[in-house]
Amino acid sequence: MSRAVAIAGLALLALACNEPTQLFVVVQSDMDVPAELDAVRIEVTGSETMTASGSLSGSRAVPLPRTVGVVQTGGELGPLTVRAVGSLRGTDVVERVARTSFLPGETRVLTLGLSRGCVGAVCGAGQTCSAGVCVSAEVSPSSLPTYTGGVPRFDAGFCPPETCDGTDNDCDGRVDEGFMLQTNPNSCGQCGRVCEFAHAGASCVGGQCVMGACDPGFDDCNQMDVDGCERALNTLADCGRCNQPCEVTGGTATCGAGTCQVMSCDAGLGDCDADAATGCEQTLDTLTHCGACGAPCARANATASCGSGSCELVACDAGFGDCNGDPSDGCEASLDTLTDCGGCGVACAAANATATCATGACEVDTCDMWFADCDPTPMTGCETETRRDPANCGGCGIVCTAPTDRCVNGSCQ
Repeated sequence: MSRAVAIAGLALLALACNEPTQLFVVVQSDMDVPAELDAVRIEVTGSETMTASGSLSGSRAVPLPRTVGVVQTGGELGPLTVRAVGSLRGTDVVERVARTSFLPGETRVLTLGLSRGCVGAVCGAGQTCSAGVCVSAEVSPSSLPTYTGGVPRFDAGFCPPETCDGTDNDCDGRVDEGFMLQTNPNSCGQCGRVCEFAHAGASCVGGQCVMGACDPGFDDCNQMDVDGCERALNTLADCGRCNQPCEVTGGTATCGAGTCQVMSCDAGLGDCDADAATGCEQTLDTLTHCGACGAPCARANATASCGSGSCELVACDAGFGDCNGDPSDGCEASLDTLTDCGGCGVACAAANATATCATGACEVDTCDMWFADCDPTPMTGCETETRRDPANCGGCGIVCTAPTDRCVNGSCQ
């Protein structure tokens, strides 16, 4: 990469810097101050641009001529473009441009005049206005007068601000003033020494870097400032504080935001009290925690079991049956109905009668007209016809004997 007149090769410095290859830029003007001109700006451009500016009026004004020193500290000698601009109340009104180079080992003087006759002048490419006339902006460095001695006046307003680099940047005869190396965390004890500690605050006390408080979530577990607050407090080894392990019984732990928590439980166990200290304390094979915390195991009209970790129907209560084959709704069917009498799908009916299954057994409720249940077997229903049977005339066991040995409409005749 070329070092042709970059920042590394340019500096706006006082003569006291004693660099052997340099250019003094002197700006003069025939304009009235401050009526026509109240500020001057000088731009020096190589591969980068450096600017110095200052006021000609007010309490901090420095009168014309204005002088800056441009020092070549390395890289190519040029070309340099020097632009002097005069302004009035913040508006640029006149300028002068020169394009030249350094001469090795020599100090030359470039004088630029801001002329009243150049106010508003427009010149062509490669030209500049001088005393009201457009001339070439190219200036041979050998045509510039050689600086022969004495210390030119360098305007303090034209020197750059002081930086902490071991150099008198602002031309006041002092080096690195105002940086307070005893307390400056960015230059602690010496320029450029930045106070930094991993995951911690930092300050400069007496020219020494001092570690401050740890950032949230970190701590200095080894009590050594050199590596700062080296441990994060969200690990299984240091959860919430140094050397505090995070473990859970019956499961896997995690340390989130410095708090030990249950990440997962072993098969068949659950963290039902939401307390990492007790771990996965609950087996998931009980009637109150079946397969999951707070999942009850119960079946309607039945006895349930969760021995395998899933809710199962063991037995129906008396008088009920699982007639739909779905254990999830328990023993949903009552076994005292005419369709499920004493068992699922067992119908209850009686010949010549109305049946009932109120006790879970099929029985005759009422016989049809002219029929009676004369035998001891409910399954036969009302098997006896009493309208014309002389042995059961009008009722069971009513026998018609001579001379009335006929049974007509339930009466012996």
